[in-house]
Order: sequence, then C-alpha cells, then structure tokens
Amino acid sequence: MDPATVNSEIVTPVIANPQAAVPMATAPNPALADLQDIIHPDPIGAWPWAIGYWLVLALVIALITLLVIWLRKRARDFAPKKAAKQLLNQLDKQAPSYVSDVNSLLKRTAMSYLSRDAIASLDGEAWATWLDSYLPAPKRQRIGALLAKRHQPTPLTLAEANELHELAQAWLASKATLSAPEQTLVKTKGYVQASGDAQAKSQASIQPADTKQPEAQC
Repeated sequence: MDPATVNSEIVTPVIANPQAAVPMATAPNPALADLQDIIHPDPIGAWPWAIGYWLVLALVIALITLLVIWLRKRARDFAPKKAAKQLLNQLDKQAPSYVSDVNSLLKRTAMSYLSRDAIASLDGEAWATWLDSYLPAPKRQRIGALLAKRHQPTPLTLAEANELHELAQAWLASKATLSAPEQTLVKTKGYVQASGDAQAKSQASIQPADTKQPEAQC
C-alpha cells in the first residue's frame, strides 16, 4: 500500500470529526445561581475633613499670623537704628564737628525709643555709662572719653574717629531693648556735686533770714 494513502486515511477521520476533541461544557451548579458579586465599599473621600485636620489648620494659621506680627514689630522697632546707621556712614570723620555729630545722632536715636526727658538730660559720665550698658563688654569704658573730646578745640585723630565710629555702630547694632536710665545713674558725680552746691547755696541764703527774724521779734 502506498504510504501517502495510509497517512490520508489516518488524518482524514480526525479532520472529519473536529468536535470529537472538544470537551463537553460542564453544567452550572444550581447552588451558585443565587450568589451575587462581592460589593466593595465606596472609597473614602477627602471632603469633609475630620476635626483633627481643622485643628491643625487653625494652629498653622495662628502661628503664621503671630510670626508676621512679630516680624513687623521687630522691623518697626529697629527702623530708627537702621536709619541712624545710614546717617553714621555719611558723616565725615575728619570734620571738626564729627564727635558732636555722633553724639547728637546717638541721642536722637535714643529719644526715638524713650522719652525726651529721660535722655536729653544725660551728659558726661552718666551718658557714657548708659551707652556702655548696651555695648559688648570688650568695647566698654571708651565711648565716654571719645565723646568728651567734643568740648576740646582739637579734633579727633583718624584712629580715634575710626574707634568712635566702630563704637557707635556697635551700639546701634545692639538688639537689647532700651530702657530709661535709673535715677542713681543720673545722679553720678557731676549731678550729685551740682545738686549739692545748689542746696548749699540755698541754705546759705536762708540762714541770714532766719537769724534776723528773732532780732526783729526782740
């Protein structure tokens, strides 16, 4: 027998019955007919927020508001010193009036924070002591001696002018809150001596009147 004829006879029945290789579909289970698909819950939305989120938001807003108020107050407090720094840099260190100009600038700046009565009367050692209280410790005990030279006819040397400029800048750069000088500071040396002399003169003028009064009565 021809081999081609044998192969055709073997393959032909398989092709003639294509459904013979397809398995039969299983019947559905009646017990599963009443079951429904699993229903998933709706996803949780971002709105409305929980009470915790509102509390955190209120706290953040409050902190930002306080920070803005503090920054504005800080800028307002340091505005006079900032302007004084610019004026200090514009002064001529070689001018004869440089010491007086620096002294006036420091007093005007101080009176921008305190009352005029508390600052205008300060002079000499009391004024220097009050200025030193707002300077770093290594820079104290020098500004008074330099400011006192404004009453001398000879101007400052360039080294002294540079030192005064540095001390004035350090005073203006201080972040400490200025407070009015104490009465004990105002009544130092010259003030105590002046007041003592005035009291002595007043008593001397009163004593003759007191001694004459008994004579008149007699």
